[in-house]
Amino acid sequence: MVSDQYRMHRVRTGDEWVLATLARGNARFGDGDESDWQPPLGTDEASQFVADPNTVCIVAIDMATNHIAGFVYGGVLNRRHTKLRHLCLYEIGVDLDHRRTGVGQLLMEAFAAEARKLGIDRGFVIANQGDRVTSSIIEQYGAMKGDGRDVLYGLSF
Repeated sequence: MVSDQYRMHRVRTGDEWVLATLARGNARFGDGDESDWQPPLGTDEASQFVADPNTVCIVAIDMATNHIAGFVYGGVLNRRHTKLRHLCLYEIGVDLDHRRTGVGQLLMEAFAAEARKLGIDRGFVIANQGDRVTSSIIEQYGAMKGDGRDVLYGLSF
């Protein structure tokens, strides 16, 4: 059973090593392109990330190898309408060796469980249509696709 193969772990204080591991293996959780490497957060910033109660970061640990098979993270967002608190899924990644094993769905279910623990019953994600892996995970979870008019803009401050 796939759920026995992976242990879901919400990242908390003391788990700063997870962020460094994800940064070093960044390409493995995306398209495999090493040129997209991003340096890890510094010590202080990593500590802030894992200690923030409004940041939900979950890793799937492969029980056979004790390696990270995937991750999902997002944050609590206060909104001005419908309900005050929503959970915004920011990123999900599955290691190249663990694709098509069900780990993506387990991560989505763990993310939803954390939302329920926080008393949140709504959330959203903006995904690039060209990212078929991420879109597939989100659609398999049952997320409703928008009408296609949404555009994602990046801001620099």
